[in-house]
Amino acid sequence: MSLNMSRRSVLRAAGAGAAVLAAGPALAACDNGGGPVSVSNEGTKQAAWPAYVPAKVHYDLPALPDNGAPAVLNYPSLPLPSSLKSKPGDGSTVSCMALSYGAAVKLDSSNRMVKAVGDAMGVTLKPRFVIDTGTSYTTALATMMAGGDQPDILMIPATGAPHISEFIRSKCADLSAYLSGDAIKEYPNLAALPTRGWQLMGRIGGGIYGVPTYRYNAPQVGLFADRDKLEKAGIWGKGVGVQEFTDALAKLSVNGQYGIGSSSAAAFGWTYHAGAAGAPNWWGESGGSFRFTADTPEFEQAVENMHRFYTRRVYNPDALTLGAGDAQPKFLNGTWLTWPNGTGAAAQIFSQVRGFTPDLAFPYGDRPNTPGGDSVFGFTVIKKSSPARIKMLLRILDFFAAPFGTKEFELARYGVEGVHFTRDKDGAPANATRLGQTENSTNLPFQYFNMAPQPLFFPGLADLTKRLYTSQKALLPICAPDASAAYRFSSATFSAKWAGVSPALNSAVMDAVSGKTKVSDWKGTVARIKQQNGIDRMAEEFAAAKSATR
Repeated sequence: MSLNMSRRSVLRAAGAGAAVLAAGPALAACDNGGGPVSVSNEGTKQAAWPAYVPAKVHYDLPALPDNGAPAVLNYPSLPLPSSLKSKPGDGSTVSCMALSYGAAVKLDSSNRMVKAVGDAMGVTLKPRFVIDTGTSYTTALATMMAGGDQPDILMIPATGAPHISEFIRSKCADLSAYLSGDAIKEYPNLAALPTRGWQLMGRIGGGIYGVPTYRYNAPQVGLFADRDKLEKAGIWGKGVGVQEFTDALAKLSVNGQYGIGSSSAAAFGWTYHAGAAGAPNWWGESGGSFRFTADTPEFEQAVENMHRFYTRRVYNPDALTLGAGDAQPKFLNGTWLTWPNGTGAAAQIFSQVRGFTPDLAFPYGDRPNTPGGDSVFGFTVIKKSSPARIKMLLRILDFFAAPFGTKEFELARYGVEGVHFTRDKDGAPANATRLGQTENSTNLPFQYFNMAPQPLFFPGLADLTKRLYTSQKALLPICAPDASAAYRFSSATFSAKWAGVSPALNSAVMDAVSGKTKVSDWKGTVARIKQQNGIDRMAEEFAAAKSATR
């Protein structure tokens, strides 16, 4: 599962995770004998992966090679079919918790969307959404683990949290008996999740403890660009060298415009620039051995490239201090000609652009890649309960996993027709009502509890959909997966220490790029990050997990 889990948490600000790490071993779960819980798959009987029974969904543009997403240009004909035979709930109250990248909204009985989804499920739904600030969700997880206030359904992000694997093994239901092999066919929408998603989520202690939120292969971080200006400057498309790219953007960085935009949280957009230099997407693997991205010559070259951008004033001068929330307007109004950002936000942002053609640029450099690969955004675990309740909660997750073009998908994604949206001439839920501007899937992200792999579809924006489909086709062959994806939640060191890695690396990159430290000292900087965060031990545990996996 990708560590670049969202447009806001792709690059965490320095200091993120410190509060959670401070809790340390206090959060580690113990077995009944008082010893630590093992999360390793070594020497265990491993549950079979769930059977795969794909859903029948019509796409206007087919899935691309390398498991790229299909596209939908025209909304399915009405009335939409149901993906369920009956309501999944038993009339009880179901609590659930996930992160959010939206704004806080009331979640009491006045919330029409929460009530409608709960009514359709046959439960009283009690969601809690924790607004992401870089550390907020990991802190909320730590507080929950320490306090014992565990919800029925809990979303675990791909980046995890300190000691989260031990918590899952100790406090959450082993779902192997309910989901392995043909057993999953009791939940047809979950059975439609590709096998690759389960493999990327991985096992813990040999068992299946969650349900993955799987995404098609796609670039996860891309260079949002003013295509018109880059084409005119001769640096659009494949084969643009680093020096050519730098010189052209330096010439364009005049009169209050800047070639590359960045906020303090983005740490100069290093995830994108590291890929452009050919560095691994967090972890590379060769012959069963794993290597941390920052500990590669390619990453060091990326730091040198970014330092050159900085000294030639290609970056905006407030890149070290600008707040993350102030970044988007800079791209929209043309102040920034390019902006490394999470591609999941591309359609929403590109649809607001006026005055130029926004697109995803092909990376510069001789042997570039782009962070991507098919991935798991996160996965959902269930509180230990009776078998009957576990089955009911799995039916709730089956509802959330309804495929595109079904009644359940439309309700959880767009709300109630006439209350939260109205349809356009083609029947698509394209127009948000006043209530729908608050109660929507951004502020109420039910999709983070589970969601079927989604095609490219943006209501009323067929031309933009085609453009992003074309960009995806060009970028898919160089999408680099994170080699650790399937193994990290069976690594005790990852579970305990990974939260400190991203902020430490962000801080180191910002210091080197801005000249506070020397690029020539990069190897020593990385050695300290590795030693402080157990990177070598993680690599060993990933290798052991890969060897044990079958």
